[in-house]
Amino acid sequence: MSTKHYDFAIIGGSLAARIAAALLAKQGGKVLFLRQHEATASTWFPSSLFLEQLLGTLGGRSCFVAQQPIQVLSRNARVTLCNDVPLNRELGREFGQPGVAVAKWLDRLGTLGNQLEKVLWENGGLPWPTLKATARFKLLCMRRKVNWPEIALPVAKSLDQLPESVLDFVTDLLQGLALKKIDELSCAQAALLWAQATRPENLIEPDFSELLSKRFDQFHGLKASLENLSQLDFDGSTWTGGRLKDGGQFSASTFLLGDIRWIERFAAGKTAALAVSPALTRHRTSSLTSQLSPLLAARVICGGNIPLRLAIEQENEHVFGLVVSGSSSTEQQLKGQLEQALPFARYELTEDSGGVAPQPETNAVQQPQQLAGLPLRIGTNLFCADSCGLLSEMGAAGAALLGWTLAENLTKSRKQLRG
Repeated sequence: MSTKHYDFAIIGGSLAARIAAALLAKQGGKVLFLRQHEATASTWFPSSLFLEQLLGTLGGRSCFVAQQPIQVLSRNARVTLCNDVPLNRELGREFGQPGVAVAKWLDRLGTLGNQLEKVLWENGGLPWPTLKATARFKLLCMRRKVNWPEIALPVAKSLDQLPESVLDFVTDLLQGLALKKIDELSCAQAALLWAQATRPENLIEPDFSELLSKRFDQFHGLKASLENLSQLDFDGSTWTGGRLKDGGQFSASTFLLGDIRWIERFAAGKTAALAVSPALTRHRTSSLTSQLSPLLAARVICGGNIPLRLAIEQENEHVFGLVVSGSSSTEQQLKGQLEQALPFARYELTEDSGGVAPQPETNAVQQPQQLAGLPLRIGTNLFCADSCGLLSEMGAAGAALLGWTLAENLTKSRKQLRG
């Protein structure tokens, strides 16, 4: 029986894996994409430098829409983030003189985020796990005057310089953007998140997902069901190929783990440990038609103990809410924190997976992830292409950054091997 060879075999359909698959195929790679679920981006979809470049490369600029305002409902404040409304005016209205300190702090954070994006872009993405690539990245940081050791520190430490009256607001803002506790965020992560949140455009689904699928097919990538995979072959040092239940065999030079839930498929070889982020919980409200305040924005961060976001969506003639939380919580806890956004609404909550299987739960204490030194390579010829395992707090922007990084570096390696 003949064996078909691929340059890249991708196991699992996370958003980062879909992005990497489309780019690798566009750059001439022969790609086999085995997936059970195809992840989509969330309705909370800010842009980033890498998403802009990705859409320019794939011809998908039509996926952009104007920025959608974000409303932050904190314990003693209601602030709308929108480029049409000066932020310093909003903060001054809510906090008076302390609002000036917050505006300056956020301005510095946004400047740092833009600097970091430029460094990452010049670098071709995240630092690749080699000594030469790490040295180059550090040199780029020096040229851009980015103090990498300093921004790797927890962002919570930098809040000490802010007035106490604004700490709840800043904490709720960052936790809502990241869907992580403030103690789990580095200054670098917070800076990138804030820079992305203030960009003048958002992206829309299902347009973005349809673009990725269309481009992958156009560039002759092959899709198959992950359920059809019966075996992966390991020769003691590298992964060599696999077998399908329908009798097909394949070989591959490089493997990408596109969904960390399937890492057990690679149990025959030693793989690097991945720090799995706690699973997000997603709920959908029953109809909220005629129950919402006209002052409520379509995107809301509901402050409190739980990192919590609410997106107001319309389906046919009904309005409902999509609630995403950064930690497991009871319906009573969710409703209690949603009270500030939906004070008079009557509704029920039902779990909503968003079409994607949940990530495994973990009870491990999470520490701020460092953008330098991420385990991109988790085996000899096995790489992680699931941002839920590496950059979960950055959402779709993190998926674009990871997918671009893998495509750029693996394409270079393939071309070098072929001379």
